[in-house]
Amino acid sequence: MKNICNEHETEINRPDLYRFPWSKTDNPGTWVEVTDTCNISCVGCYRKQVAGHKDFDDLKKDIQDSIRLTNCDCIEIAGGEPLIYPHILETVRYISSLKLKPVIFSNGVALTPELVLELKKAGLAKIHFHIDSMQDRPGWQGKSEAELNLLRRYYADMIHQHGRGIQCGFHVTVYRNNLDQVPDIFNWAIQNINKVQHISFIAFRTMPEDQGLVFFANGREVDARDMYGHTQEPQDITITTDEMYQTLKKRFPFLHPCAYLNGTSKFETYKFLIMVNIGTSKSLIGHLGKRTMELVQMFHHLFMKKYPAFVKNPKVGLKIFFLMFMDRCLRNSFKNFIGLWIRNPMIIFQKVYAQSLHLQQPNEIIDGRVNLCDDCVNMMAYKGQLINSCMLEQYRMFNEPVTVVKIAR
Repeated sequence: MKNICNEHETEINRPDLYRFPWSKTDNPGTWVEVTDTCNISCVGCYRKQVAGHKDFDDLKKDIQDSIRLTNCDCIEIAGGEPLIYPHILETVRYISSLKLKPVIFSNGVALTPELVLELKKAGLAKIHFHIDSMQDRPGWQGKSEAELNLLRRYYADMIHQHGRGIQCGFHVTVYRNNLDQVPDIFNWAIQNINKVQHISFIAFRTMPEDQGLVFFANGREVDARDMYGHTQEPQDITITTDEMYQTLKKRFPFLHPCAYLNGTSKFETYKFLIMVNIGTSKSLIGHLGKRTMELVQMFHHLFMKKYPAFVKNPKVGLKIFFLMFMDRCLRNSFKNFIGLWIRNPMIIFQKVYAQSLHLQQPNEIIDGRVNLCDDCVNMMAYKGQLINSCMLEQYRMFNEPVTVVKIAR
């Protein structure tokens, strides 16, 4: 399949992308953490296990604060491992009762077909599984990302069979030693577009062990290693969305992003780089462009008074092509569909799905400045105030974000 937006494109062209219109207080998503306890360990883990399971009444207050502060469309239930939280079904049911989309971020270890059925009855909208080769996952240690696609398929099939109506996604932390395997995961995802609605590749980040950086909280110097892991190898934490995108483009030249979020201190960074594929279970048709994403966001906000985190039904059907008159990428996708139809007329009867691909460059320190995701979709309520969820550990330890000072050498 050729690059259907610009076959000569090699670099990201910002004017061709839609900058999401969100603000911190008018945002499609928000984040709640139900526990900091987990049943496996991951090299890239950002959470210390000190508090255990959250009191359910306190959690409900966090949910109410999140709604009040963000005007959210979905609430992401995270941890720790949410599926071992004793009140996970009540949490999903409570969020659903508020006419919001509950989303669970899980490693999947505790998931069973029976629990999938219970989560479906409770109103779960979506589940994202975190699976990558740097997890200490029983029975899967030392596996490549391609080999782990068997495990991803196990969970996608479980949701597809027992949780019809629950959308399924996957998160992968990207390290230097698995960066070149990212295309293997993406290839598997597009081949399963009827079962997998989302895939995120998230660059590994931790605190750099650099004598040129000093960290302060509450007026005193603190050790960054108390908050997160740390690394003495700068290359471990320099993977960017651009680099992940170029890695994918080498194997999939047709890829074309449609939307992004920039950084807060280094504005030219792509903290979120979004692509949306459309296809059937047999064929990838193409992808959406900037204008379609803009229309979806703006019309949803106009009529529903909030921005959408994701479409409720990923079966977009052929009706998606009605938007092609305003979207060059979608026009070219339609031309590709016609070519597929000429070769196989039965494609007209196949269901057409949308699948989102997110490349993420998380919280990082660049040139001594903290570079967060501008208007990040993962804001959360903490003690009644709105904070970036990636900075929760700093608030838990110091009740404020850590200040970084670069000392001239």
